[in-house]
Amino acid sequence: MSEAAARPGLVDGARLQLRVIGALVIREMHTRFGRQRLGYLWLFAEPLLLGGVIALLHGASGGEGIRSSFEFFSIGFMLFQLFRGIVARAPNTINANQSLLYHRQVTLPDLFFARHAIELAASAGVMALFVFAGIAMGGEAPDHPVKMILALVLMLLLAQGLAFMVGSITSEFEAVGYFIQVATFGLMPICGLMFMVEWLPAEWQEAALWVPTVHLFELMRDGQFGEQFNPVYDLAYVGWWIIVPHLLGLAGLRIARKRVGLD
Repeated sequence: MSEAAARPGLVDGARLQLRVIGALVIREMHTRFGRQRLGYLWLFAEPLLLGGVIALLHGASGGEGIRSSFEFFSIGFMLFQLFRGIVARAPNTINANQSLLYHRQVTLPDLFFARHAIELAASAGVMALFVFAGIAMGGEAPDHPVKMILALVLMLLLAQGLAFMVGSITSEFEAVGYFIQVATFGLMPICGLMFMVEWLPAEWQEAALWVPTVHLFELMRDGQFGEQFNPVYDLAYVGWWIIVPHLLGLAGLRIARKRVGLD
């Protein structure tokens, strides 16, 4: 009887929290793009333009096969854009939305979830467009779309854990946020966007696999190109990189919540 009574409470609580996150998404969209609905198109237009330009530049570099293909760089860039968009926007998440915390239904993780939902929608939407564009340009359909979706979800979770940590630290030390902006760009050469592990010299391959994002790019390309290359990735290793930052980040957010004095 008590279990039956508890279930509606859990369901109602989940629905309430989803409504809160939905409202935060709308507010974030208004803040970022204004109230003109045409401004929302920039959410997709910006990564579409950036990804397209990078893919076309590398596609014209004269390489062979997937090393210079439009699909390789356009879709890979969207995976990187998801990671960078989440982590780079983390520093000002708490301070910019501190007034919302006077509503007790709004929690610190909710502020992050709303931003991450926007980044996921933009990256996934533009990625789908690039997939269809690649097919229209004479490329092949992805071998395993499920693996591509899994890579996208795992990249979201990896970036989210780091964003929790960054957000909790920068709520106290704002200057750290400037370093994060630079660091996310600095990751581009080593994150796995520009290369496959099997292309590297043998002595560099082991070093590359210490970077967790490399495993997710390998998983993404496994879904894209199938047997055209030999992917190298360890999802258990990525799992630890997701779990540990989430635990540390959520603990940091609890401390940050007490610091802002709204409990």
